[in-house]
Amino acid sequence: MITYFACACAIAFFPRSNAMLPIVNQETVYDLIFRERWTELLDLVHVRRDSIEGDALLAHALDTFTEVFCERLASDGPERHGLEIEKLFLLHVGGFHRLPNEALERIVAHLVALHADRPEAAASYAKHYPSNPICARALARFQVRERVEHTKSERIAFDQTLAFADVDRTVPLFKSQQEVAFFKAAREVFATYLVYPNVALSTVFDFAAMRDELSSSERQYFFRGVIDCVIFDQHNEYRPLYFFELDSPLHDDEATRDRDLHKDRIVSVAGKKLFRLRASGGRMTRDELVSVLREVGDVTGLGRGDAGR
Repeated sequence: MITYFACACAIAFFPRSNAMLPIVNQETVYDLIFRERWTELLDLVHVRRDSIEGDALLAHALDTFTEVFCERLASDGPERHGLEIEKLFLLHVGGFHRLPNEALERIVAHLVALHADRPEAAASYAKHYPSNPICARALARFQVRERVEHTKSERIAFDQTLAFADVDRTVPLFKSQQEVAFFKAAREVFATYLVYPNVALSTVFDFAAMRDELSSSERQYFFRGVIDCVIFDQHNEYRPLYFFELDSPLHDDEATRDRDLHKDRIVSVAGKKLFRLRASGGRMTRDELVSVLREVGDVTGLGRGDAGR
């Protein structure tokens, strides 16, 4: 993919006339390599493209140039050869002189470094090799989106961001097997509703309607707190119905107890009940949880029409 920056600069980088350039052959190429006349050689490749295509000896000579030039870049640094690096990249994307993958990655990394003070330009080059460490850092500075074309592109834009790393740095939705067991039990008991784990308080309660009844610390906690599991009624505007917390010995320290009290108060002020479950020893099994949820349904009104089945 040719970058916008490269396209914009292509006309300025290369000569418009071939009158002043020599006829291209392998001797000319090797002579220019020997004298390190990088710009003249790159201009020659651009202007004399027709003479180069299909010539195996010329292709080999240009491959030699690529190796020698990359070695020179490694010793001199990209700053001394910025124009030549830009031209070499343009020759590659334009099909004038295709670079091997390793050489292209090095050229792209040099371009990213050269444009470090221009995040958009750096990112436009970096997206060619997002897993390269230099490119990944540039992309992290400038979030790059790519448009994904599809049959309804004229009406619906579909964009995707680039992954900056080759490793998967996601984490599981559930932090414990106990949470997994409860989620599965809740889905079985509340089969006609939607079950969602880890729901933010601010997602399901109206802060503006409650704030005057909450303390200062409760108001602060409102936008940080998460409820372990919420049951939603998809047949009634996806409104939340039931709220569950799974407690453990981790909830016994003072700081956690204070947060739990904040959560209890917030749910109560919202006009709802918060159901807390805690095993006296060991992990609760899915079957135990299903049994408890159905049994307490008749007493609490929990899941009437579902939990009692």
